[in-house]
Amino acid sequence: MLNFEHLDKHIQKLVDEGAFPGGALCVFHHNQLVKETAYGTYNPETGDKTNVDTRFDVASLSKLFAGSAFMALCDQSVFSLDEPIHKSFPKFVGKREIRASANALLKDQPDEVLGEADVTDLTWYNVLIHDSGLGWAPLNLRCKSREEAIDYICTMPLAYQPKSTVLYTDLGLILMGIAMEQRTGKGLDQLVEELVCQPLGLERTGYNRVSQGPKTENTAPTEFCKWRNMRVHGLVHDENCYFLDGVAGHAGIFSIARDVAKLAQSYLDALNGKPGVVKQETAQAMVQFQKMNRWDRRGIMFQLRILDTDAHTFPLGRKTFGHTGFTGTCMWVDPERELAFAFLTNDVYPGREKRSMAKVRKGIVEELLSAIDKEDTCK
Repeated sequence: MLNFEHLDKHIQKLVDEGAFPGGALCVFHHNQLVKETAYGTYNPETGDKTNVDTRFDVASLSKLFAGSAFMALCDQSVFSLDEPIHKSFPKFVGKREIRASANALLKDQPDEVLGEADVTDLTWYNVLIHDSGLGWAPLNLRCKSREEAIDYICTMPLAYQPKSTVLYTDLGLILMGIAMEQRTGKGLDQLVEELVCQPLGLERTGYNRVSQGPKTENTAPTEFCKWRNMRVHGLVHDENCYFLDGVAGHAGIFSIARDVAKLAQSYLDALNGKPGVVKQETAQAMVQFQKMNRWDRRGIMFQLRILDTDAHTFPLGRKTFGHTGFTGTCMWVDPERELAFAFLTNDVYPGREKRSMAKVRKGIVEELLSAIDKEDTCK
Protein backbone atom coordinates (compact mmCIF):
# COMPACT_ATOMS: atom_id res chain seq x y z
CA MET A 1 0.00 0.00 0.00
CA LEU A 2 1.46 3.32 -1.06
CA ASN A 3 2.08 5.77 1.74
CA PHE A 4 2.70 9.37 0.64
CA GLU A 5 2.61 10.89 4.13
CA HIS A 6 6.29 11.90 4.14
CA LEU A 7 6.03 13.30 0.62
CA ASP A 8 3.00 15.42 1.53
CA LYS A 9 4.70 16.75 4.65
CA HIS A 10 7.82 17.55 2.65
CA ILE A 11 5.91 19.50 -0.01
CA GLN A 12 3.77 21.30 2.57
CA LYS A 13 6.92 22.36 4.40
CA LEU A 14 8.26 23.83 1.15
CA VAL A 15 5.01 25.76 0.70
CA ASP A 16 5.18 27.02 4.30
CA GLU A 17 8.76 28.16 3.71
CA GLY A 18 7.73 30.09 0.59
CA ALA A 19 9.35 27.88 -2.05
CA PHE A 20 6.24 28.28 -4.21
CA PRO A 21 2.70 29.60 -3.58
CA GLY A 22 0.74 26.62 -4.90
CA GLY A 23 1.29 23.29 -6.57
CA ALA A 24 -0.38 20.10 -7.72
CA LEU A 25 1.02 16.59 -8.06
CA CYS A 26 -0.40 13.69 -10.04
CA VAL A 27 1.19 10.24 -10.14
CA PHE A 28 0.49 7.13 -12.20
CA HIS A 29 2.14 3.86 -11.13
CA HIS A 30 1.69 0.54 -12.91
CA ASN A 31 -0.88 2.30 -15.12
CA GLN A 32 -3.00 3.29 -12.11
CA LEU A 33 -3.71 6.76 -10.75
CA VAL A 34 -2.21 6.51 -7.27
CA LYS A 35 -1.95 10.15 -6.20
CA GLU A 36 -3.56 13.48 -7.04
CA THR A 37 -3.00 16.21 -4.48
CA ALA A 38 -3.04 20.00 -4.41
CA TYR A 39 -0.91 22.16 -2.12
CA GLY A 40 -0.84 25.75 -0.95
CA THR A 41 -2.50 28.86 -2.31
CA TYR A 42 -2.38 29.32 -6.06
CA ASN A 43 -3.20 33.03 -5.83
CA PRO A 44 -1.58 34.77 -2.86
CA GLU A 45 -3.44 38.02 -3.60
CA THR A 46 -6.88 36.45 -3.16
CA GLY A 47 -5.97 33.58 -0.85
CA ASP A 48 -7.55 31.03 -3.20
CA LYS A 49 -6.44 27.53 -2.28
CA THR A 50 -5.00 25.27 -4.93
CA ASN A 51 -7.20 22.35 -5.98
CA VAL A 52 -6.64 19.47 -8.38
CA ASP A 53 -8.42 21.39 -11.17
CA THR A 54 -6.28 24.52 -10.83
CA ARG A 55 -4.72 25.31 -14.21
CA PHE A 56 -1.04 26.26 -14.39
CA ASP A 57 0.96 27.86 -17.18
CA VAL A 58 3.17 24.85 -17.90
CA ALA A 59 5.74 26.88 -19.90
CA SER A 60 8.15 24.58 -21.80
CA LEU A 61 6.05 21.50 -21.09
CA SER A 62 4.08 23.01 -23.97
CA LYS A 63 6.86 21.64 -26.20
CA LEU A 64 5.67 18.14 -25.29
CA PHE A 65 2.11 18.89 -26.37
CA ALA A 66 3.05 20.68 -29.62
CA GLY A 67 5.83 18.17 -30.24
CA SER A 68 3.45 15.26 -29.72
CA ALA A 69 1.09 16.79 -32.27
CA PHE A 70 4.02 17.15 -34.69
CA MET A 71 5.11 13.54 -34.21
CA ALA A 72 1.53 12.40 -34.76
CA LEU A 73 1.61 14.28 -38.06
CA CYS A 74 4.87 12.49 -38.85
CA ASP A 75 3.11 9.18 -38.23
CA GLN A 76 0.48 10.35 -40.74
CA SER A 77 3.26 11.24 -43.25
CA VAL A 78 2.26 14.92 -43.17
CA PHE A 79 5.78 15.72 -41.95
CA SER A 80 9.05 13.87 -41.61
CA LEU A 81 11.84 14.36 -39.09
CA ASP A 82 14.29 14.28 -41.99
CA GLU A 83 12.47 17.04 -43.86
CA PRO A 84 14.60 20.19 -44.25
CA ILE A 85 13.29 23.28 -42.51
CA HIS A 86 13.53 25.25 -45.73
CA LYS A 87 10.69 23.19 -47.24
CA SER A 88 8.40 25.26 -44.97
CA PHE A 89 10.58 28.38 -44.80
CA PRO A 90 12.43 29.05 -48.08
CA LYS A 91 14.62 31.71 -46.45
CA PHE A 92 16.15 29.08 -44.15
CA VAL A 93 18.98 28.28 -46.56
CA GLY A 94 22.60 29.17 -47.25
CA LYS A 95 25.53 30.19 -45.13
CA ARG A 96 25.20 32.11 -41.87
CA GLU A 97 27.65 33.85 -39.63
CA ILE A 98 28.24 32.31 -36.24
CA ARG A 99 28.20 34.84 -33.41
CA ALA A 100 28.05 34.23 -29.65
CA SER A 101 25.73 37.24 -29.45
CA ALA A 102 23.11 35.22 -31.37
CA ASN A 103 22.19 33.69 -28.02
CA ALA A 104 20.76 36.68 -26.18
CA LEU A 105 20.48 34.65 -22.97
CA LEU A 106 24.26 35.07 -22.64
CA LYS A 107 24.85 38.62 -21.49
CA ASP A 108 27.61 40.92 -22.76
CA GLN A 109 28.86 38.56 -25.46
CA PRO A 110 31.30 39.96 -28.04
CA ASP A 111 29.71 40.39 -31.45
CA GLU A 112 32.62 39.29 -33.61
CA VAL A 113 32.18 36.62 -36.27
CA LEU A 114 33.34 33.21 -35.01
CA GLY A 115 32.86 31.38 -38.28
CA GLU A 116 30.08 30.41 -40.64
CA ALA A 117 27.87 27.43 -41.39
CA ASP A 118 25.32 26.36 -43.99
CA VAL A 119 21.79 25.80 -42.66
CA THR A 120 20.30 24.33 -45.84
CA ASP A 121 20.37 20.69 -44.71
CA LEU A 122 19.03 21.31 -41.20
CA THR A 123 15.86 19.36 -40.44
CA TRP A 124 13.05 19.14 -37.89
CA TYR A 125 15.12 16.41 -36.23
CA ASN A 126 17.79 19.02 -35.48
CA VAL A 127 15.12 21.31 -34.05
CA LEU A 128 13.70 18.63 -31.78
CA ILE A 129 17.08 17.53 -30.37
CA HIS A 130 18.24 21.16 -30.06
CA ASP A 131 21.40 21.01 -32.16
CA SER A 132 20.29 23.30 -35.00
CA GLY A 133 22.76 26.09 -34.26
CA LEU A 134 19.99 28.50 -33.32
CA GLY A 135 20.40 30.68 -30.25
CA TRP A 136 17.68 32.71 -28.57
CA ALA A 137 16.26 36.19 -29.10
CA PRO A 138 13.54 38.38 -27.51
CA LEU A 139 11.24 38.53 -30.52
CA ASN A 140 8.83 40.74 -28.61
CA LEU A 141 11.49 43.45 -28.44
CA ARG A 142 13.07 43.02 -31.88
CA CYS A 143 10.08 42.38 -34.15
CA LYS A 144 6.82 44.15 -34.86
CA SER A 145 4.76 41.30 -36.30
CA ARG A 146 4.54 37.52 -36.54
CA GLU A 147 5.77 37.66 -40.14
CA GLU A 148 8.77 39.76 -39.15
CA ALA A 149 9.53 37.30 -36.35
CA ILE A 150 9.54 34.39 -38.81
CA ASP A 151 11.94 36.22 -41.11
CA TYR A 152 14.13 37.14 -38.15
CA ILE A 153 14.51 33.53 -37.02
CA CYS A 154 15.09 32.31 -40.57
CA THR A 155 17.88 34.79 -41.30
CA MET A 156 19.54 35.52 -37.93
CA PRO A 157 23.17 34.51 -37.23
CA LEU A 158 23.82 31.15 -35.61
CA ALA A 159 25.05 30.81 -32.04
CA TYR A 160 27.32 27.80 -32.72
CA GLN A 161 28.23 25.25 -35.37
CA PRO A 162 25.07 23.21 -36.12
CA LYS A 163 25.09 19.52 -35.10
CA SER A 164 28.20 20.04 -32.94
CA THR A 165 26.47 20.17 -29.55
CA VAL A 166 23.15 20.81 -27.80
CA LEU A 167 21.87 24.30 -27.05
CA TYR A 168 18.33 24.36 -25.73
CA THR A 169 16.28 27.02 -27.52
CA ASP A 170 12.69 27.98 -28.28
CA LEU A 171 13.21 29.44 -31.75
CA GLY A 172 13.16 26.21 -33.75
CA LEU A 173 10.01 25.08 -31.94
CA ILE A 174 8.35 28.37 -32.88
CA LEU A 175 9.09 27.63 -36.54
CA MET A 176 7.82 24.06 -36.11
CA GLY A 177 4.48 25.24 -34.77
CA ILE A 178 4.04 27.73 -37.60
CA ALA A 179 5.00 25.09 -40.18
CA MET A 180 2.30 22.80 -38.78
CA GLU A 181 -0.27 25.57 -39.18
CA GLN A 182 0.79 26.39 -42.72
CA ARG A 183 0.68 22.79 -43.92
CA THR A 184 -2.57 21.74 -42.26
CA GLY A 185 -4.49 25.01 -42.51
CA LYS A 186 -5.35 24.72 -38.81
CA GLY A 187 -4.20 26.73 -35.81
CA LEU A 188 -1.66 25.07 -33.52
CA ASP A 189 -4.18 25.29 -30.69
CA GLN A 190 -6.68 23.32 -32.80
CA LEU A 191 -4.04 20.76 -33.80
CA VAL A 192 -3.00 20.13 -30.19
CA GLU A 193 -6.66 19.77 -29.23
CA GLU A 194 -7.42 17.32 -32.05
CA LEU A 195 -4.22 15.26 -32.01
CA VAL A 196 -3.33 15.22 -28.30
CA CYS A 197 -6.04 16.47 -25.95
CA GLN A 198 -9.09 14.77 -27.43
CA PRO A 199 -7.48 11.31 -27.85
CA LEU A 200 -6.21 11.39 -24.26
CA GLY A 201 -9.28 13.01 -22.72
CA LEU A 202 -7.43 16.09 -21.52
CA GLU A 203 -10.38 18.34 -20.75
CA ARG A 204 -8.56 21.09 -18.85
CA THR A 205 -5.66 21.61 -21.24
CA GLY A 206 -5.16 24.15 -24.01
CA TYR A 207 -3.80 27.49 -25.11
CA ASN A 208 -5.17 30.87 -23.99
CA ARG A 209 -5.06 33.25 -26.95
CA VAL A 210 -4.04 36.75 -25.91
CA SER A 211 -6.48 38.23 -28.43
CA GLN A 212 -9.34 36.50 -26.63
CA GLY A 213 -8.47 37.94 -23.23
CA PRO A 214 -7.28 36.33 -19.99
CA LYS A 215 -8.91 33.23 -18.55
CA THR A 216 -8.31 33.61 -14.84
CA GLU A 217 -10.85 31.32 -13.19
CA ASN A 218 -9.05 28.73 -11.05
CA THR A 219 -5.83 29.60 -12.90
CA ALA A 220 -2.53 30.27 -11.14
CA PRO A 221 -0.98 33.69 -11.85
CA THR A 222 2.71 34.05 -12.53
CA GLU A 223 5.07 37.00 -12.01
CA PHE A 224 4.63 40.74 -12.39
CA CYS A 225 5.98 41.47 -15.86
CA LYS A 226 7.83 44.75 -16.40
CA TRP A 227 7.42 44.58 -20.19
CA ARG A 228 3.63 44.21 -19.88
CA ASN A 229 3.44 46.28 -16.69
CA MET A 230 1.05 43.84 -15.05
CA ARG A 231 0.76 40.67 -13.03
CA VAL A 232 0.43 37.92 -15.64
CA HIS A 233 -2.76 35.99 -14.90
CA GLY A 234 -4.68 33.81 -17.31
CA LEU A 235 -2.31 34.73 -20.14
CA VAL A 236 0.96 33.09 -21.11
CA HIS A 237 4.00 34.06 -19.06
CA ASP A 238 6.56 33.64 -21.87
CA GLU A 239 7.08 36.96 -23.67
CA ASN A 240 7.80 35.50 -27.11
CA CYS A 241 4.68 33.34 -26.95
CA TYR A 242 2.63 36.31 -25.72
CA PHE A 243 3.91 38.27 -28.73
CA LEU A 244 2.64 35.40 -30.94
CA ASP A 245 -0.90 35.67 -29.48
CA GLY A 246 -0.27 33.05 -26.80
CA VAL A 247 -0.02 30.10 -29.19
CA ALA A 248 3.41 28.73 -30.10
CA GLY A 249 5.38 25.51 -30.32
CA HIS A 250 7.51 26.30 -27.29
CA ALA A 251 5.06 27.72 -24.72
CA GLY A 252 1.45 28.73 -24.10
CA ILE A 253 -0.24 25.61 -22.75
CA PHE A 254 -2.29 25.82 -19.56
CA SER A 255 -3.10 22.54 -17.87
CA ILE A 256 -3.72 20.65 -14.66
CA ALA A 257 -1.42 18.06 -13.13
CA ARG A 258 -3.74 15.17 -14.01
CA ASP A 259 -3.78 16.04 -17.70
CA VAL A 260 -0.01 16.46 -17.89
CA ALA A 261 0.46 13.14 -16.09
CA LYS A 262 -1.93 11.52 -18.57
CA LEU A 263 0.30 12.71 -21.41
CA ALA A 264 3.25 11.17 -19.58
CA GLN A 265 1.37 7.90 -19.07
CA SER A 266 0.40 7.85 -22.75
CA TYR A 267 4.06 7.58 -23.71
CA LEU A 268 4.57 4.75 -21.24
CA ASP A 269 1.55 3.08 -22.83
CA ALA A 270 2.91 3.65 -26.34
CA LEU A 271 6.26 2.11 -25.39
CA ASN A 272 4.35 -0.94 -24.20
CA GLY A 273 2.46 -1.25 -27.49
CA LYS A 274 -0.82 0.28 -26.34
CA PRO A 275 -2.69 2.95 -28.32
CA GLY A 276 -1.36 6.47 -27.76
CA VAL A 277 -0.79 9.77 -29.50
CA VAL A 278 2.12 8.27 -31.47
CA LYS A 279 3.00 4.82 -32.73
CA GLN A 280 5.09 2.44 -30.61
CA GLU A 281 8.13 2.67 -32.88
CA THR A 282 7.87 6.48 -32.87
CA ALA A 283 7.77 6.60 -29.07
CA GLN A 284 10.72 4.22 -28.86
CA ALA A 285 12.79 6.46 -31.13
CA MET A 286 11.82 9.61 -29.23
CA VAL A 287 13.13 8.39 -25.88
CA GLN A 288 16.48 7.12 -27.17
CA PHE A 289 19.61 9.16 -26.48
CA GLN A 290 20.48 11.42 -29.40
CA LYS A 291 22.98 14.06 -28.26
CA MET A 292 24.19 16.00 -25.24
CA ASN A 293 26.29 18.95 -24.16
CA ARG A 294 28.24 19.02 -20.91
CA TRP A 295 25.13 18.07 -18.93
CA ASP A 296 21.92 18.24 -21.01
CA ARG A 297 21.01 14.87 -22.53
CA ARG A 298 18.43 14.87 -25.29
CA GLY A 299 16.09 12.45 -27.02
CA ILE A 300 13.70 13.62 -29.72
CA MET A 301 11.53 16.28 -28.05
CA PHE A 302 12.30 14.89 -24.60
CA GLN A 303 15.01 15.69 -22.12
CA LEU A 304 16.58 12.53 -20.69
CA ARG A 305 17.83 11.70 -17.22
CA ILE A 306 20.75 13.96 -16.27
CA LEU A 307 23.84 12.09 -15.08
CA ASP A 308 24.95 14.80 -12.62
CA THR A 309 24.31 13.46 -9.11
CA ASP A 310 22.94 16.87 -8.09
CA ALA A 311 20.26 16.80 -10.82
CA HIS A 312 16.70 16.19 -9.71
CA THR A 313 16.34 13.41 -12.31
CA PHE A 314 19.42 11.49 -11.14
CA PRO A 315 17.46 9.38 -8.58
CA LEU A 316 15.10 8.25 -11.36
CA GLY A 317 15.73 5.23 -13.58
CA ARG A 318 18.28 5.15 -16.39
CA LYS A 319 15.61 5.31 -19.10
CA THR A 320 13.79 8.31 -17.64
CA PHE A 321 12.50 11.00 -19.99
CA GLY A 322 10.41 14.15 -19.63
CA HIS A 323 10.84 17.90 -19.36
CA THR A 324 10.73 20.93 -17.08
CA GLY A 325 9.07 24.33 -17.47
CA PHE A 326 10.33 27.80 -16.55
CA THR A 327 7.27 28.64 -14.43
CA GLY A 328 8.04 25.79 -12.01
CA THR A 329 6.65 22.68 -13.70
CA CYS A 330 7.90 19.23 -14.62
CA MET A 331 6.76 15.94 -16.12
CA TRP A 332 8.76 12.70 -15.96
CA VAL A 333 8.38 9.09 -17.03
CA ASP A 334 10.46 6.32 -15.44
CA PRO A 335 9.77 3.20 -17.54
CA GLU A 336 11.74 0.91 -15.22
CA ARG A 337 9.41 1.78 -12.35
CA GLU A 338 6.32 2.07 -14.59
CA LEU A 339 6.04 5.56 -13.12
CA ALA A 340 4.65 8.71 -14.74
CA PHE A 341 4.09 11.95 -12.86
CA ALA A 342 3.61 15.68 -13.19
CA PHE A 343 4.27 18.36 -10.59
CA LEU A 344 3.01 21.84 -11.46
CA THR A 345 3.68 25.03 -9.50
CA ASN A 346 3.82 28.77 -10.03
CA ASP A 347 7.15 29.27 -8.29
CA VAL A 348 7.87 32.15 -10.70
CA TYR A 349 5.16 34.18 -8.93
CA PRO A 350 7.56 36.23 -6.72
CA GLY A 351 9.73 36.98 -9.77
CA ARG A 352 12.00 34.95 -12.03
CA GLU A 353 15.07 35.84 -9.99
CA LYS A 354 13.49 34.26 -6.90
CA ARG A 355 12.51 30.90 -8.39
CA SER A 356 13.34 27.98 -6.11
CA MET A 357 12.22 24.80 -7.88
CA ALA A 358 15.70 24.09 -9.23
CA LYS A 359 16.91 23.79 -5.64
CA VAL A 360 14.01 21.86 -4.10
CA ARG A 361 12.79 19.60 -6.93
CA LYS A 362 15.29 16.81 -6.23
CA GLY A 363 14.05 16.45 -2.66
CA ILE A 364 10.49 16.09 -3.93
CA VAL A 365 11.53 13.41 -6.41
CA GLU A 366 13.42 11.52 -3.70
CA GLU A 367 10.41 11.53 -1.37
CA LEU A 368 8.16 10.35 -4.18
CA LEU A 369 10.52 7.52 -5.10
CA SER A 370 10.83 6.52 -1.46
CA ALA A 371 7.10 5.84 -1.35
CA ILE A 372 7.03 4.12 -4.74
CA ASP A 373 10.05 1.90 -4.07
CA LYS A 374 8.77 0.83 -0.64
CA GLU A 375 5.60 -0.47 -2.24
CA ASP A 376 7.47 -2.30 -5.02
CA THR A 377 9.83 -3.86 -2.46
CA CYS A 378 6.90 -5.16 -0.42
CA LYS A 379 5.26 -6.89 -3.37
